[in-house]
Amino acid sequence: MKRLLVLLMLALSVAVSATWAGPLSAPFTHDGLFANASMGMGYASFENADGEESLTANGFGARIHGKFGFYVVQDLALHANLGYVMYSNFQEARYGLPTYMDHDFYVLSSVYLGVGATYYVPEWNNVFISGSLGLTGYNLNCHKYSGNTGLSALSFDIEVGKDWWVGEHTAIGVSLAYNSGEYWSDDDGVFRSSSVMLLFSVTLN
Repeated sequence: MKRLLVLLMLALSVAVSATWAGPLSAPFTHDGLFANASMGMGYASFENADGEESLTANGFGARIHGKFGFYVVQDLALHANLGYVMYSNFQEARYGLPTYMDHDFYVLSSVYLGVGATYYVPEWNNVFISGSLGLTGYNLNCHKYSGNTGLSALSFDIEVGKDWWVGEHTAIGVSLAYNSGEYWSDDDGVFRSSSVMLLFSVTLN
């Protein structure tokens, strides 16, 4: 999980630094290289339950996300996705009854790795739709479960937003993103998560 987080930060730094690179395509067009880095906050939920014990997190969440790829045709880019989400507001229960909680003891985050596409709708002033499929891994440190699950949860991510040009090849944007993932472990029960985030981004075209 730590290695994946390092890769995420590397991908985001490449996307941001690439913003200052030389010309890659015709000015103010969506073609050539595609690189996007975003971060934001919103609502995030998580559940790990096995019929006896459960851990949930429902509340404030934060997200960092990166995309890197290329345009296969003008306005349509294919890319790899790498994302990181942090959760809060933990609640633990045993047979449905709340149990003791030490908030300082709880750590919960997830890493998302996937492939997807982003489409800029022509004549819609840089409005875009983005989606991807991938795998999510969870990192937990709590009374019920301690460790990481690996990239085990089948997940999807969808995003709708708008960019504004701030240079010939660079745009800043705002978007609303939804992510969901779930998988079942015979030993540890179900792991599922979802999030809705307001994101702010920088994109290189």
